[in-house]
Amino acid sequence: MAAIWRYQMLVTDVLSGRTIKQLLVGWLIPQRVRGALRIKKNYRVNGQEVPTSYNLQVNDILSLIFDESDFRTGVSHYAPNSEKVVDIVFENDDLVVVNKPAGMKMHPHSETEDDTLLNYVAANFLARSVLSAGVPAKPYMVHRIDRETSGAVIIAKNPVVVPILNRLLFEKNIQRTYLAWVDGNMSAKAGVIDAPIGIDPQNNRKRLVDGIDAQSAKTHWTRVHVVYQHTLLRLQLDTGRMHQIRVHLASMGHPIVGDSLYASKVITTRMLLHAVSVVIPLPFKNKTVVISCPVPNDFPRQLLST
Repeated sequence: MAAIWRYQMLVTDVLSGRTIKQLLVGWLIPQRVRGALRIKKNYRVNGQEVPTSYNLQVNDILSLIFDESDFRTGVSHYAPNSEKVVDIVFENDDLVVVNKPAGMKMHPHSETEDDTLLNYVAANFLARSVLSAGVPAKPYMVHRIDRETSGAVIIAKNPVVVPILNRLLFEKNIQRTYLAWVDGNMSAKAGVIDAPIGIDPQNNRKRLVDGIDAQSAKTHWTRVHVVYQHTLLRLQLDTGRMHQIRVHLASMGHPIVGDSLYASKVITTRMLLHAVSVVIPLPFKNKTVVISCPVPNDFPRQLLST
């Protein structure tokens, strides 16, 4: 039986005066999904069928029904694994933000693999009987961070909000901030690295500035402080290319401490890159939240001389 997700919203002063179509567009619901709502007549106002040109009034009840065929990935199939505890730092009906530990993979690459963050989140939802839009919640990947990186990861609880969050990421309305210790003393206070990233022709596991099929990439950095011959940076991304921060910093001659793939001189128990916060405009809400992930114990506040 096909999965169905139901939303019911009370129209407030903020939403009133708009047509249903304007509201759906403003919520960043894709045209394909809006078309499915209209064709299937899967929306109601106060329980009644109305055209999408209907002007919403204060205290109207808008109901939306989505089914799995409306989405490219309608059903999540990550096998639940309860062997590890998940650190959820934020949760609402549509998404969670998880503080991923360094060394944990984001998602499986085969049906038999289950030692990943999404497998552990699936088990967490199942154990707590978490609901999202009226049905049991399952994890849907929105973005990813490297296995070696710790910190904030957004995971959707249903397929309805996945394209919305993807659009927010694409339009740079979700802000991601990282902390990184790098090799060397960076004398400037701040800067921007604007350099395209592509595949390293010598190693397709690696990425390279101006590599094969390079795509635009921009990273903003601010110096926090310098300890001996290492610098702590705060970084924000305009784009989300694979290994972007690692490649950009290495291209400046300041690889992340412990990054063996991009030639840090320092050997540590982990790569010192942590996704410290995300700023998210919440889907279907007139609200933006700032979510911080505590710096883990294995990420030093002061880096001693090596």
